[in-house]
Amino acid sequence: PSVDWRDLAEEWVPVDPGSFVMGSPESEAGRDPDESPQHNVTISAGFDLGKYPVTRGQWEEVMRTAPWEGRSRGPSSPTLPAAFISWNDVEKLISRLNAADGDWRYRLPTEAEWEYACRAGTIAMWSFGEDRHALGDYAWYVDSEAEAEDQTPREVGTKRPNPWGLHDMHGNVWEWCQDVYGEDYYRDSSAVDPRGPDGGPSSSRVARGGYFRYFTRHSRSASRNTRRPDDRQRALGARLVRTLRK
Repeated sequence: PSVDWRDLAEEWVPVDPGSFVMGSPESEAGRDPDESPQHNVTISAGFDLGKYPVTRGQWEEVMRTAPWEGRSRGPSSPTLPAAFISWNDVEKLISRLNAADGDWRYRLPTEAEWEYACRAGTIAMWSFGEDRHALGDYAWYVDSEAEAEDQTPREVGTKRPNPWGLHDMHGNVWEWCQDVYGEDYYRDSSAVDPRGPDGGPSSSRVARGGYFRYFTRHSRSASRNTRRPDDRQRALGARLVRTLRK
């Protein structure tokens, strides 16, 4: 039976408050300097995180646009992740959702919330462990399937989830986070609910999770990326947080 994007959009994973070690140890293969230093972070309030990235079907329903049209290889499907969406575009999506839904408030996850949920209580390179040969069971990445030049995003939820039941956290599309990107931010970030450094409307934002054309190291739980907030690329998507309105 085919999966309806509407059903996927209604699936949320409750993430409980807790603490974790953010960043990567200097011994981790493939790491980048902006993952240092490792530091303890407490997420003080629970939230719901989308079980999947925002899909094309959901995006079209809310925004009445299809930014990927004519720019994607392969057939489009409403259960593919929405891509070619900028950080600014996602903020508009969120504004519309918040205007329409009485009980829930939507937003992007902070970078710390994203890594906390991606790790799902684990401390290894990936949420399933250290064996990169297992990555293909959990992620779409450059050598998990077809020849590299043929690779495209894949329908959400077709690989195994992490221990908390979240799909596509490693690979498929990069996911926008709320935070302004700071290369040295980990040196002085808050230990409780860090929100990223201060910035302006044009400050680069964090993108997380690796994507279908990147190699294994870019899909590690600690791996960070950054893009301008007006950037639209075939590998840029989003996953939303929802919390009950106070």
